[in-house]
Amino acid sequence: MARDYWQRLTRSRISRRRLLKGAGLGAAGLVAISAASGAGLALPGVRTTALAGEALRGGRYIYPITGDWGTLDPVTSVAFGPSIFPRIYNCLVDRSRTQPDFFYFDLAEYFELPDEETYLFKIRPDVKIAPNTIGIEERDMDAADVRSWFNRIAQDDRAVMAAFTNQWLDSVSLTDAQTVQLKTVAPYAYTLFRIGAPIGGCIPPREFFEQGIDINAQGVGAGPFGSIRAGSFSERGGIIVNRNPNYYRRAGNGDQLPYFDQIQAVRLSDRQPRRSAFIDEQIHSYGAEDRAEVDGLLAQIPDALVTEDPVNTFISFTMNPERPPWNDERIRKAALHALNRQQFVDLIVGPGGGRPNGLVHWPLGNFALPPEELDVLQSYDPALSRQLIMDATGSDSIDIRVIYPVTDIEFHNRHLPIFLFQMQAAGFNIQEVAQDFTTWLAAYQNLDYDSSLSLNQIYETPEIPLDFHAAAGPQGDRNFAVGIGGIYPEVEEAIQASKSTTNPEAQVAAVLDAQRMIYERGPAFLPIMSWTAFTLYHSFVKNVPQGLGSTGLYLWNEAWLGAGAPEAIIGDVSCDGDVSAIDASLILQHEAGFLPTLPCGENADVNGDGQVNAVDSTLILQHVVGLLDSLPP
Repeated sequence: MARDYWQRLTRSRISRRRLLKGAGLGAAGLVAISAASGAGLALPGVRTTALAGEALRGGRYIYPITGDWGTLDPVTSVAFGPSIFPRIYNCLVDRSRTQPDFFYFDLAEYFELPDEETYLFKIRPDVKIAPNTIGIEERDMDAADVRSWFNRIAQDDRAVMAAFTNQWLDSVSLTDAQTVQLKTVAPYAYTLFRIGAPIGGCIPPREFFEQGIDINAQGVGAGPFGSIRAGSFSERGGIIVNRNPNYYRRAGNGDQLPYFDQIQAVRLSDRQPRRSAFIDEQIHSYGAEDRAEVDGLLAQIPDALVTEDPVNTFISFTMNPERPPWNDERIRKAALHALNRQQFVDLIVGPGGGRPNGLVHWPLGNFALPPEELDVLQSYDPALSRQLIMDATGSDSIDIRVIYPVTDIEFHNRHLPIFLFQMQAAGFNIQEVAQDFTTWLAAYQNLDYDSSLSLNQIYETPEIPLDFHAAAGPQGDRNFAVGIGGIYPEVEEAIQASKSTTNPEAQVAAVLDAQRMIYERGPAFLPIMSWTAFTLYHSFVKNVPQGLGSTGLYLWNEAWLGAGAPEAIIGDVSCDGDVSAIDASLILQHEAGFLPTLPCGENADVNGDGQVNAVDSTLILQHVVGLLDSLPP
């Protein structure tokens, strides 16, 4: 029986020199670490689906995306590309942003920290590039690929990693063909969170950069699904990636990984078509809107697996501490105690669908303050809010101006009435300034506001949530927000100290201490609540990784399709389970440009030549009228 990663997960102590190595864990080298002193960090439940019988090789796993790819360049893509890059490429090492004591070793077999600013990554042998038609040799990845990747980042301001390299990276050099030395300008706590993230942290072969090979609409790497099926990619459609027969990893029973023959992403922008496609088994997973939808689907598909993963974003109340009344600590604290965060959870996503946030949102695990401490630091107490307002103004109410975008993104439209009601009850008379998204974003970015009920991006580390409280704001350039660090030097020092340790336990402690200090001075940025994302999988999808945030994207190479998985029907372009003249017509409409995508485009390349055109349509028609007994496999 195949064994999953987490059944073999062990712990390693870090020596004074802090050598991290994937020892005894098979080729992947997954390590959960603790510091050399102390009890170590807790590792909350890392889960997979229950194993059921022997792992089966073959088949195509199909999942939906809801928008454009933008580009397949893993250095710059921030749209849906990061969902597929960990299948094609390798990272050096990725530290889980939700469980920070969990490391995934990939291209780097291990690393050493001779000092707080130096990382030595030993490149794993036999990480071999997949067969391809691009013209890139099937060779082992090496240290030169890593150096070339960093060089490309340095040359492209659009690079996702540019913020890290511009601010923190001092140098990248090769000590030998298999060792990369990375030096930071100062100790930086988030280095290992940054360099291996699926967004920006996937490393293509150096030929793309050194030979100027276009990487925007094609790719090949040494990952588990290292090549893209010819003709399958469309910027506004889907993609199919093929199993890499050269992939280095093996399962616990010796099976070469991965098990799937292919992984496919299909674009289904609207919820109802996605839901219908899942029910009809045209896609194998589906992200439900809320628990109520989960319950409705389980009534139809009772054996479906449901995974629950926290979402690393939130709606926040952002105050500008450079403007009155928010330059008064008492008024900021009045807002802090005005919000009943649990009521937001109960009314928006329902009990169990989310949790109240502190200054660092709860999905970040150990970095977030525990609920019992938050109950004290940010207690819901509108009477206290009014008293604080009275102390500051001589009246138990105050007029404030709040801007906000008119949108349903991140449940903003559901947050708004609750926020207005609670703030009014606590003594805040709100002048509402409702704005379209573009107008609001410009005002928010340019600090043209007193306060804002704000959308936020995905934050997978505590760095940016804490930087909202720093003097120069979340990007270090006084865009979007400025924090109370500009008023209280001790707050600024605590925020910076939380970034300056590479010791995992010390880093967690520093982040928690920084939050406590910010509470003492009256925070100007209040995350309200984060919710849970519910994903359903058909029961034939086995060994689904869970609980590691985006790090889990690297761990799909040990999943497989069990008994009952539907087989693709070549020629069934309409996804209706049959091959007919309708399918031929759809292909012709697509070729003529009338249809940007096909419902089941993976079945359209009937003759397997990597193109979808009139030849495929003709073969379908010949089959329909009986001139061909069967279509090519």
